[in-house]
Amino acid sequence: MKILFRVCFVILLFTAADLQAQYFFFGRNKVQYEDFDWKVLRTEHFNIYYYGEMETIAEIGAAYAEEIYAELSEKLNHVVTRKIPLIFYNTSIHFQQTNVTPGFIPEGVGGFFEFIKGRVVIPSTGSLSDFRHVIRHELVHVFMTNKVFRVLRDHRQPPDILPPLWFVEGLAEYLSTEVDAQAEMVMRDAVINNYFVGLKNIFRIYGTFLMYKEGQSFLEFVEEKYGAEKIPLILENIWLYKNFNEVIEHTLQKSIDEIDNEWSYYLKRKYFPLLADKVPQEIGAKKLTNWGFNFSPVYYKSKDSSFIFFSANRDGYSSLYKLTLDKNFNPADEPELILRGEKSDEFEAFHLFQSAIDVSQSGLLCFVTKSGATDVIHFMNVSNNQIIKTFQREYLISISSPKFSDDGNKIVFQAVDQKGFSDIYYYEPENDSLLRLTNDYYDDRDPCFGLSNKIIFSSDRTAGNFEGKYNLFSIQLDNKEIKYVTYANANFSNPIISNNKQFLLFTSDIDGVRNIWMQNISEGKFHNKISQVSNFFTSAFDPRCINDTMIIFSGFQNFSFHIYRKSINQSELDTSKSLVFESRSVKGKWLAETLPLEKEYQKLNYEKEYALDYAQSVVATDPVFGTRGGAILTLSDLLGDDQYYILLYNTAEVQSDFLRSFNLSITRINLSSRVNFGYGIFNFNGRRYDIRETDEFFYEKSYGGVFLLSYPLTKFQRIEASTTLADTEREIVPGISERKAFLLSNSISMVHDNSLWSTSGPIDGSRWLVLLGYTTDIKFSNVNYFSIIGDYRYYLRLGLRTALATRIGFFYNEGKDARRYFMGGSWDLRGWPRWSIRGEKMWLTSLEFRFPLIDQLNIKFPFLDLGFWGFRAATFFDAGSAWDTEYKTTYGSVGVGFRFNIFGVLVLRYDIGKKIEKDFTQFQPGLFYQFFFGWDF
Repeated sequence: MKILFRVCFVILLFTAADLQAQYFFFGRNKVQYEDFDWKVLRTEHFNIYYYGEMETIAEIGAAYAEEIYAELSEKLNHVVTRKIPLIFYNTSIHFQQTNVTPGFIPEGVGGFFEFIKGRVVIPSTGSLSDFRHVIRHELVHVFMTNKVFRVLRDHRQPPDILPPLWFVEGLAEYLSTEVDAQAEMVMRDAVINNYFVGLKNIFRIYGTFLMYKEGQSFLEFVEEKYGAEKIPLILENIWLYKNFNEVIEHTLQKSIDEIDNEWSYYLKRKYFPLLADKVPQEIGAKKLTNWGFNFSPVYYKSKDSSFIFFSANRDGYSSLYKLTLDKNFNPADEPELILRGEKSDEFEAFHLFQSAIDVSQSGLLCFVTKSGATDVIHFMNVSNNQIIKTFQREYLISISSPKFSDDGNKIVFQAVDQKGFSDIYYYEPENDSLLRLTNDYYDDRDPCFGLSNKIIFSSDRTAGNFEGKYNLFSIQLDNKEIKYVTYANANFSNPIISNNKQFLLFTSDIDGVRNIWMQNISEGKFHNKISQVSNFFTSAFDPRCINDTMIIFSGFQNFSFHIYRKSINQSELDTSKSLVFESRSVKGKWLAETLPLEKEYQKLNYEKEYALDYAQSVVATDPVFGTRGGAILTLSDLLGDDQYYILLYNTAEVQSDFLRSFNLSITRINLSSRVNFGYGIFNFNGRRYDIRETDEFFYEKSYGGVFLLSYPLTKFQRIEASTTLADTEREIVPGISERKAFLLSNSISMVHDNSLWSTSGPIDGSRWLVLLGYTTDIKFSNVNYFSIIGDYRYYLRLGLRTALATRIGFFYNEGKDARRYFMGGSWDLRGWPRWSIRGEKMWLTSLEFRFPLIDQLNIKFPFLDLGFWGFRAATFFDAGSAWDTEYKTTYGSVGVGFRFNIFGVLVLRYDIGKKIEKDFTQFQPGLFYQFFFGWDF
């Protein structure tokens, strides 16, 4: 857990280890549920790291990597001379536990390339085609950064320049995949609905999925218009100009305006003619939701009413909703929240981009969430919204697409196991009986109950002319015989049998995006012809039947997902939009690539390999302490599990103090298991200024050690403990020792955080901490006190972007030479001088109304356009006090503040208000103005 890194440095850099820290850290936990037994597969160009039972997937990935290496070497005219580390995880859930990057990995991230050590980290999702795509995508990053570094070095340029992110990700997509239904869906929607942005304004979509696809689209345009050879030439020319647009202009020999206009025209010619034949979803169907991202609709009819249950993110959380329908199947009211996700361990995350919900005729809703180490299936009674059963198996890591049988007593679902295989399972909740129907590396997904004791599912096990395509198959429950239901050069998904058992509904990308298709059934057999039901220019997902002539589905339009209703009439279907299968009796199956026998490779157990992460030196000068300098170094093993931090600096103010003013700390942090721990040693010497005591300076020597422990109970709660032992000697008058102490300081705390953040701070959820501590001088008995800290923060969501934030804090030290707490300034008691209010006991409360102020501010210069986003404001009331033995007065302030987030990293704060003085009896005569930085509490 990365909290330890920060706590460690707070302790070692700013204290002599004799206080229970006033400052502490909230934040959610990155829980490592698994103790990974890492192994290494060494090939000619790669060191591949894998674990557990995923050896088969690792070997397939190794073959893909070597093949891709050869392709990219030729396409980019470059070779990477060092061995490339590839780190494989068997599922996205395990991937999210990686320590290669300290931050959280959101849902939907398929892998990443870490630039400092050149590590590539990729999960298997059960789909070998996706696995291959992501390996190729990330290896493009490796080759591109390596090539750019070489080009800059060869031309004696600083090797710290990279192309902009849109080009980096666009090139990775361009070289790793053909234009697929997903790319077509996004680009069609952006161009036709007029939110496409050109090169000059592409910064507006920085970091978004649209940016990836626009970058890919631009390079496809360059290939078609100017030739594929121009793309690597752009990288060859990067040394010529600091402005990347000038590099493009030089390479293509046209101005950026001309290139931008040509690209825009190219896309309009490509996509506008679609409107002659295709329709937007709001025209071809009835839109039932009007806000947010809405997925996986299922229809349920009770005695009196009918409903649609669906999963969605409508307010920052992924949750379950219920939409009540009137007699015409139109919304009778706004969707009702029935279960909130992402605020507790039981419902840690809904996988919105997967089909993960179903309802039985008897009113039992099943849905999938992440809960702890794996996904689980919950069964909920829709009449009272109570969970009555939860299914979980520790060897089934990722679960998706549960479907009920007609009688509601059985379900089928897709799951990815510890080997990384995506297979179909059959489950009977009443007796908790589980049957595995498939067991191989083919990607079997989207199962549903069919006819005559069969299960219908989508799979890439297609052989023959259309090898690897996702067709529909049936599997017999008794003998597990698998047969083709469809056989075409397209991908088929989301099958579902109609209520009357007369046709099969599914989605297919036959016309470039995923539309809804139908296959008739006669006498228990599927026809060899399919007909197109919808003709949208963007994609539709998860069709479900309301009755035999009406369906609901989730659709993508205007860069959002909504629930739609559509009538179907087979007699009115366009017969020209149909497809007849020539044969569905294909024999054999395809085999995944493996490393050739003649290739040399080794399988080894992983041994920690340490390398420097970064080293930074600093020289600083200030009017109080003079000039000082130092350095910080960090190193870690390849997997990021074992980390070392070394700090060295000197605080001498005169030459004679140089040798005795060296400061050093060495800390180790271990994140390899669920229990995170750290320990270190330190030696600090130099002149100090302790704001918690007097306003005088003193010289202090301190050396000792620290031990840190953190145990995450869930993603939202953890227990922390620390022990510090320090020998300190403090003197105010040189040569005269004021206090010697050998301090032992212990603390234990409980931390909770399930808050949801906006651009300047939390707007929903809660955060709280309780800390108990004890500090004693075990040698001289000069110090002996205990500490209690309680801090509670609650955020009441009043609207999508407004909130009422409340904080109540209590800080208590009692005993001999107890340390003081302090407050004042923008972070706590606003208006009062920073850190001017001090005492061994302290309380603080704040009430703040947070709201958006300006969504976007554009400034247009003759030579430059600047855009700023996310200006927020708040009205506030603060109150508090601090004292040693006798309570003296209460301080307060009221006012208004303005917040501006810079690049998601720093929040600037400007507060205007009035102090409440003289024990809350009067306001200050004028106003205070306070500028600082930092997130809202």
